[in-house]
Amino acid sequence: MNYFYSKNISKDFIFLEGQEMIHCTTVLRKKVDDVVIVVDGLGGIFHCKILKIHSDKCDLKIINKDRLDRKQDIHLIISPTKNHKRIDWMIEKIVEIGIYRVTFMICSNSIRQKINLDRLNKIALSAMKQTQNAFLPIIDNCLPFSKIFDIVDSKEKYIAHLNNKDTIHLHSTIKGHKKRCILIGPEGDFTKEEVEYSINKGFEEVSLGISRLRTETSGIVAATILNL
Repeated sequence: MNYFYSKNISKDFIFLEGQEMIHCTTVLRKKVDDVVIVVDGLGGIFHCKILKIHSDKCDLKIINKDRLDRKQDIHLIISPTKNHKRIDWMIEKIVEIGIYRVTFMICSNSIRQKINLDRLNKIALSAMKQTQNAFLPIIDNCLPFSKIFDIVDSKEKYIAHLNNKDTIHLHSTIKGHKKRCILIGPEGDFTKEEVEYSINKGFEEVSLGISRLRTETSGIVAATILNL
């Protein structure tokens, strides 16, 4: 069954608006008394019956609700790639895998300085619904490297880089904490100074394997490992 998304949720009722309402009533031709599933992006899953269809919204009655707990809070902090299509692809895949938050950072070797936040949020929403996932990640706009440490509240903190070939693989360093964060640098990798600064901020150096991965591939691999 198709999933729909809404933030307009009260104790007993949900209202679908905008594209969600159009998709429900026009594209899928749902009618009054049909049952649909709505998620709030925070783990809430609501089985609802359509009460009334207006020109600009759809009124739903909640008939059953459930709430899922997120197993891990994965915070991916990553430098945007030069090709924005690779960013789009990465966001889609890590939402499918499971991600709590994505923050884009500008490093010394970063080429791209901006992202299309609106487009990425739409991609994340679509991926959440298509994979019947109940969690919609937070996506932060670009921040300077020095500022990203102010928003990290994870217990486990890692930085993946290629400056040291003797670092331990990420899967061997994971501990038992729910909140986990990893830094992924740009195509030119982190500078030595950025790595040292991260270590001083409590981040642990890790490897993602012997292959030299693209930035967006590194993000997907890291999200997968941290969800294990």
